[in-house]
Amino acid sequence: MVELARFSFALTPRMRSFIELRDGLRSLERARQCDQSYTWLLAACDVRSSLLGEHGRKQAVPELVALLASMRTHLTQLVENHPEYRGKILEACDLIEKYIESMRLSVQDAMDFFCEDALLGSYFNALKKQDLLAHKPTLPQGLGLLWSTSRHKDILGDHLHDLHAAVTHLDIMLNDFVGWEKRVASSGLDQIVPERGVEYGLLVLGLDTACVQQGIVPECSGNRHAIRVRFQQWKAGTAACDVEDDLPYYSMMVPIG
Repeated sequence: MVELARFSFALTPRMRSFIELRDGLRSLERARQCDQSYTWLLAACDVRSSLLGEHGRKQAVPELVALLASMRTHLTQLVENHPEYRGKILEACDLIEKYIESMRLSVQDAMDFFCEDALLGSYFNALKKQDLLAHKPTLPQGLGLLWSTSRHKDILGDHLHDLHAAVTHLDIMLNDFVGWEKRVASSGLDQIVPERGVEYGLLVLGLDTACVQQGIVPECSGNRHAIRVRFQQWKAGTAACDVEDDLPYYSMMVPIG
């Protein structure tokens, strides 16, 4: 199989909360590793919204715990059909229990940090005033030195370590839970009809990385009864245009969520 770029689309509110938290944590860690102070602040704001349930979001941790519990239930059922994998499956279930327990002990420290930290508090207030670079609290003039020497990124990273590990592990399990189905979008369009009676929570699309490098991306709409997939091409400096040729891609429907 060619190397695939993956696109995840939530089919339930619970899975949407998970994806928002996953992407926020990824951006936060990437910014920490690359010493990108503004990216780190924006990602921290996004993760805070997920954890505290701000801006119309549900609190993500209860949703994550429920997804982990659902994954554990599905894995336990697999033992009956695949006794040869019993050891590995039960080991995975034990690991899920450890993640749930470790999150309960560490997430509160992260939430306290978000609420009490002066730098983050100043930046969150600047965002409320549509001041994305935080000019009014004069952050641009000293942010580089302040952020790099005051250990904000390291302290918050430590608080979020267990949560990030749990989210990463669950994301891997969700993407490995079922196999790929090869499909073709006729003239850039396709419709996926999920199996009746199965509660799917996540749709993952796989697209050749060479296509994505050319600006081709999927757009999904619909619900758990029918999902419309449309591929567009985004080129620099031009409006989005629909893909008109037949486009092969892969999909998987994850029955968790």
